[in-house]
Amino acid sequence: MASLVIRPAVARVVITSPSNGSISTSPVTISAYDTQQKSDSMSVYLNGLLVTKSAGSSMNTALSLNAGPYTIQIVSQEGARTSSATTNFSVPSSSPAQGTSSPSTPMSPSTTGTPSAGSVPAADQIAGDMEGQNEGFPHGVSLSYDWANGPVMSMGNNSNGWQAITSWGGLYEGSEGNPATNTRVNIRNMRTFFLQRSSGKWLLLQSTSRPDGAAYVENFAGDVYKPADIRTEPDGTISATAGGGFNFHFYPQDRAAIDPNDIGGIVTVVEARLILGDPNKDDDRSSARYLLGSGADYYPALTGEWPGNTDFNPGVALGKMKYVREQWRSFSMTTLTRSQLRSNPPPVDFTGILP
Repeated sequence: MASLVIRPAVARVVITSPSNGSISTSPVTISAYDTQQKSDSMSVYLNGLLVTKSAGSSMNTALSLNAGPYTIQIVSQEGARTSSATTNFSVPSSSPAQGTSSPSTPMSPSTTGTPSAGSVPAADQIAGDMEGQNEGFPHGVSLSYDWANGPVMSMGNNSNGWQAITSWGGLYEGSEGNPATNTRVNIRNMRTFFLQRSSGKWLLLQSTSRPDGAAYVENFAGDVYKPADIRTEPDGTISATAGGGFNFHFYPQDRAAIDPNDIGGIVTVVEARLILGDPNKDDDRSSARYLLGSGADYYPALTGEWPGNTDFNPGVALGKMKYVREQWRSFSMTTLTRSQLRSNPPPVDFTGILP
């Protein structure tokens, strides 16, 4: 896979609204276009956070914003190449908007529209991770790859006769950059659930709060990796970081056996939160930009390599990548629809866990 390369000469972005240094009343019109008209998509970042994305070479949308200063970045994507433009503006106090986060500090993933913990049924909390787009783009990954944009269903419930499975997770810095230097991602309760088609019963195949893992080149080019920055926490869970061109790809120590003829559905879940690297240093968790996604792979057997393909595993499926927050949050993948999960949800308790 090709890495994400920024080459401004390929596509030039012009922001027509708001103008730089302007004072704009809410709702604020956001308009921009690619002068070469070759863009696959246009994305809007508000104070470093992705807020909307559209196909094509132009962007025209409106945002309801509270009073305060803002920075808008418009990113134009053409294949693996990007171009961007940035403008600064402010919204006066006379035009407050309801239901948006305060801009007095840069918008943070921990303060934007997520339902409260425990307010969403488990089936819907899992299903939601297979719907919509990623909350942000993973750093160093071309948007020409489907999983860089949103959830992906690959092999689904068809393992091609293979008899093993493992869940995995991927931790990335956001494409907008991660300024936090004293923040780590705490990981726990990594689980793989298997629905027996014959009985309708759920089996817990894997469960760990101390997964293995390595730091892979962000786009997995050449399967290059190095030891990850993993730390064991006092409660037995682990924490890790990503950055410098590397992600953190993690997984249980052992694969789990499955009956390939009895696959009724797969669910993977992992929980994560932001913690301090050093409690004696500044708390910069509010500025952290870490994305995490959950997925799974089938394998022919409990041991041995993937046959006939040394580049990548097509995988079972991958849930959408979401920002890690200061409170525990779930990251899921499933091969089932929302209605199927509602009629027979896996035995997952999300009490106190954000969706």
